[in-house]
Amino acid sequence: MDPEAYDRLYAFNGVVGDYLENDAPWQEIRIRPGLAEDAVYRLLPCAGDFEYGGYLTKTRIRFIKCDPSSARMPQSKASTFHSHPTGSATADLPSAGDVFQFLNFRYLRAITVGSTRLWVWDKTKATLPIVRKFGAWNDAIMLKEVHRLEKTFPHNWHEPLAKLALSNLGLDWPKKLKDWQENWPAMLRQVLKIKVRVISRNPGVDRP
Repeated sequence: MDPEAYDRLYAFNGVVGDYLENDAPWQEIRIRPGLAEDAVYRLLPCAGDFEYGGYLTKTRIRFIKCDPSSARMPQSKASTFHSHPTGSATADLPSAGDVFQFLNFRYLRAITVGSTRLWVWDKTKATLPIVRKFGAWNDAIMLKEVHRLEKTFPHNWHEPLAKLALSNLGLDWPKKLKDWQENWPAMLRQVLKIKVRVISRNPGVDRP
């Protein structure tokens, strides 16, 4: 898809994608020429009790320190990343919000750094009809659902909203954490047509 068509596809989320509330200073890590892809991703920063967010270019990783349970990054960049707090029991699992944001924003690749794993998501041509359906739901229903959920979950409506949006796309969030642990890569591939790769953070260890 050419860039103009891709921009039209994402017209539903306006220009909010690059807005950053966080005013922490940007930091950089240089990417050595010729470094293997897995090795580049292992350079991505993480911490025990807060998240980092940022993006990658051909020569740099640029990132900022974020909050204990959320991270923001320029969403229009082609390749973005965030880390999960490695001290969390669910550090090696994507959240519903992670999946929601991947569909909601324009980036083509998202990398997440967990405790022992990292995972790479790519949009493909097969993902685009899913994004189109997501955008139609966003335009028609999302604001109404936000207002409804705020009454029940005044301080934590984001995750229920994400699960509701994903259910509309055919991905019903498992009630048991174990089911999500065992099945999430296959669910994202089969239902949302996202290309998923899971990589060990430790070189030389077999990939999950």
